[in-house]
Amino acid sequence: MAILLPVVAFAIPGSGDFVALESPSARDITGLYNIIAKICLVILIIVEAVLFVAIIKFRRRSEDEQPVQNHGNLKLELGWTLAAIVAQVYIGFITIDVMFEVETMPETEMTVEAIAYQWDWEFRYPDHGGIVHEDLVVPANTNIKLEVTSRDVIHSIFMPELGVKIDAVPGRFNYWWFNADGPVNATGIAGRTTQQPERIEQVTTRPDWWKYFTGEFLPEPGEKFYEPPQQNGGSKLERRVSYLGASRDATTSPYEKYNATEYRGMCTELCGKDHWDMYFRTVAMTKSDFAQWLEDKKTGGTGEVDGAQIYTKNCASCHGAEGQGTPGTYPPLKGAKWTTQEDMQRDHISVVLNGLQGEITVLGQTYNGVMQPFGQKLNDAQVAAVVNHERTSWGNNGGEVSEELVAEVRAELGLPPFPAGGAEPVPQDELMKVGDRVYGACVSCHGADGEGLDDVRSLANNPTVIGDVAQTVAVLHGAEGHPAMGKPLSARQLAGVLTYMRNSFGNEASAVQPEEVERIRTELK
Repeated sequence: MAILLPVVAFAIPGSGDFVALESPSARDITGLYNIIAKICLVILIIVEAVLFVAIIKFRRRSEDEQPVQNHGNLKLELGWTLAAIVAQVYIGFITIDVMFEVETMPETEMTVEAIAYQWDWEFRYPDHGGIVHEDLVVPANTNIKLEVTSRDVIHSIFMPELGVKIDAVPGRFNYWWFNADGPVNATGIAGRTTQQPERIEQVTTRPDWWKYFTGEFLPEPGEKFYEPPQQNGGSKLERRVSYLGASRDATTSPYEKYNATEYRGMCTELCGKDHWDMYFRTVAMTKSDFAQWLEDKKTGGTGEVDGAQIYTKNCASCHGAEGQGTPGTYPPLKGAKWTTQEDMQRDHISVVLNGLQGEITVLGQTYNGVMQPFGQKLNDAQVAAVVNHERTSWGNNGGEVSEELVAEVRAELGLPPFPAGGAEPVPQDELMKVGDRVYGACVSCHGADGEGLDDVRSLANNPTVIGDVAQTVAVLHGAEGHPAMGKPLSARQLAGVLTYMRNSFGNEASAVQPEEVERIRTELK
């Protein structure tokens, strides 16, 4: 039973071979594990061999036999003690060497923020205007800095093939880096074969019997987590993900037209009832295809918005696949006044954008749940699509809404614009937190209270600070004799510190978005 139970676990959808071989740091970690496993195997064989010999040689042969009393063997005891010390010191040295190799942050070319919440992921690209995506898409053979955080409870991001696993903790960022191999046959990595990936012989800790077992007893290829590269229709995508839980369809991939490799991604920290459904793709593309993907993402070139898909991914876990709701917690959308009355269109949009909490009565029943706001996650086209799906499904006939109406309601609520194809606006409270950290480098001149030291001007009611953002960015890039403190900052960091200064020390001004900083920087060049 002790052997059977762990083996059966590999038949669960989403499980599989967790040997990490698809990035340099992952191969270092796997190599270390293999060395330690071999040392442990040698120790196991020696100990079991001595135990077996002792059982046979020193067994009791008669009822009246008296065993020989042995009070120890100094040489033998010193020998195995020294051997254990040497093995442990050796393991310690090679472990520390690998730890320094994989944990030391190299010079990175791009930053991605991984934000976990119950029960999904979103990935924000501060270096590319703050665009947000549901999968982690990166250029292959590029050092990527991953900033990991959570909006609610503790989660943990895990990408087994890339050797990445780090906790997502509310209120703080954890940092990691990785460099994904991506499509080997297209990029021609130095020192690596350019044969087709499915023919590459890779070292594994699994013995030959494991290959036999997986071939005989695991589900059919269509049900496995891993699939060999798909060549149908001339696709250049190497598909390795065929399971994404219940909320996403893994039978097709939105990355078919790109030269890329898909890897698995998931949450590995128990975080609530739908923890099992927190899967995503990590997609490593050639640099030219990544540039094209960015362009498609910014211009909306990824296809029409599917309201039913958005509902399944974001709403169905609470409101039900058929809009029936969850008794006592989340109200039904089927037959509710928000979804059936045309004069409630603005109210319906407002709830989606701003969320809802507290007691609410729907169809004579009282509910007391918390709906998170989606105004910072879904753009106008996506909000219109999911609202229209709710208003025209399950017998509802409340009339459809337009993107323009969503934009109007968004403006009435005081939310920053988020048109289709645009970057997701970063919430002001997040910008303030970033700005608070960055402003620590400004305290030596401007002071903790912004009043300024010696001949440095106060930031309170400073027209440059609360006025034209372009002028402030220019000053922080060296204009007017100011030190170029803003140049090494990312767009998100600079937007954060500008927002912090514009809303601290008695100042009140609008937040500054990373996309605006990027535009101003382009104009300054």
